[in-house]
Amino acid sequence: MYLRDAGKRGLGWLVGRALPHGRYDRCLFVLAHMRCGSTALSNIVCSRPDFSGYGESHVYHDGPDAPGRLAVNCARRKGWEARAPWQFDKILHSRLDAAAPPAFFSARAIFLVREPFASVRSIVDLFARLGRDEYRSHEEAASYYIGRLTALAEMWPRFDPARRIGLTHEALLRDPDTVLAAISTRLGITPPLVNAYRSKAASRRGGGGDPLVSGRHSRIEPGLPGRPVDPSDLDLSPMTCARLHESYAALAEIFGRDEAQERRGRSE
Repeated sequence: MYLRDAGKRGLGWLVGRALPHGRYDRCLFVLAHMRCGSTALSNIVCSRPDFSGYGESHVYHDGPDAPGRLAVNCARRKGWEARAPWQFDKILHSRLDAAAPPAFFSARAIFLVREPFASVRSIVDLFARLGRDEYRSHEEAASYYIGRLTALAEMWPRFDPARRIGLTHEALLRDPDTVLAAISTRLGITPPLVNAYRSKAASRRGGGGDPLVSGRHSRIEPGLPGRPVDPSDLDLSPMTCARLHESYAALAEIFGRDEAQERRGRSE
């Protein structure tokens, strides 16, 4: 196991040195949690010829060789675009970015979150439909959600304001074109992102993305989120419900302040 890991890291180091985009400052990340609409957003980015990637790679971002390992992973999963000047990854689990090196924060980052109770229910439902022995209870899914949002809040200030943007699932659904334009403007993506995609096969298998519905769509359909989930319908303690609400509200407030500051900067 050690030799295999060392081999991957050595190959990642070599590939990263050989490729012009084998560096963190040539990466775009979606930093999010499960069941927040990240697969559709990832598909939009990865449908472009200037981004190499397919979705969630599960590469550990724990050293300067990680962009090279990401490139190798994409090549193995047929998500590699040899001429693309940028690399893409979607990171939904804190074990993958908990030991991120300083260079990680030179990347561009899209933070995306969804209100907690719909997220928790959706996580449990997904794993039940997949027949997986994970996240079998609402409390287990809530623990993941709280932990992940705590990690996102800690990472947010480490990115330069010009290289990060924070979004909610509700805003993305309500007006995807406006949100995609805001992402493009803030992060300097040219030409701007457009609401159209083709779902790569790698994004639908092996944990790369949403295995149930990703392949059925070719764009984010504008619309309001569904009926809010009543916390009383979930098997959660009052303390867990409070922590879920606080985790989401804190990040949504941070994103809102950042957006307001960006608007003020444009008007001056």
